[in-house]
Amino acid sequence: MRLGHVNFDSLKMMAQNEMLKGLPSIIHSNQLCEGCLVGKQFRKSFPKKSTSRANQPLQEIHADVCETIKPFSFGKKLYFLFFINDYNRKTWVYFLKEKSNVFSCFKKFKALVQKKSDYSIKSLRTDMDGEFYSNDFKSFMKIMV
Repeated sequence: MRLGHVNFDSLKMMAQNEMLKGLPSIIHSNQLCEGCLVGKQFRKSFPKKSTSRANQPLQEIHADVCETIKPFSFGKKLYFLFFINDYNRKTWVYFLKEKSNVFSCFKKFKALVQKKSDYSIKSLRTDMDGEFYSNDFKSFMKIMV
């Protein structure tokens, strides 16, 4: 176990020359090391282009709130909220003192990006955590549709 993944021929030679105490005789014709096999497996490369990307600005926006920044930001903010446009991966980051500010921040973000781009947000994708499920947020999203 301390030899790492030495090949079987080397292990056989060490056993024959009694280089290691307690090393049993090794017959490697049918023996396979599972760890070595996993390490040699073929892996597909990452695709050059994602197949799920949006084909126009603001078609899909990804959002999440990250908690407890340590050390705190200069403005003593504990959280940050980010929005990512799936079309071009442009990212907006907002620092928040409380999670309850997510809804008001989203409204500001929505007004800003829709005014600048002449497109409207079609889909908001989140991690289904509680910060996007307040009653105000739900009713606002129903109006958007």
